[in-house]
Amino acid sequence: MSSETSPGRRWSTVLNGHRLRHLRRQRGLSQEQLADQAGISLTTIGRLERDPAAPCRSRTLGRLARALGEDPARLTPATHP
Repeated sequence: MSSETSPGRRWSTVLNGHRLRHLRRQRGLSQEQLADQAGISLTTIGRLERDPAAPCRSRTLGRLARALGEDPARLTPATHP
């Protein structure tokens, strides 16, 4: 089985969903606007924002950080606002 479909490797990082929501609101963006700007689904934005330690793919973290104008590390649970 390839690493892309292996259940153990599906998620490659963790995102602080509450921080994501805070940064999105701080920038005056709706979930839909952020999803459009980051090129990810609205469903994914909602799932990530509900979890303080949401598993996600590294590329998703990068897309969200880019759309928010943030360093990806600022969206991980290990960092403080």
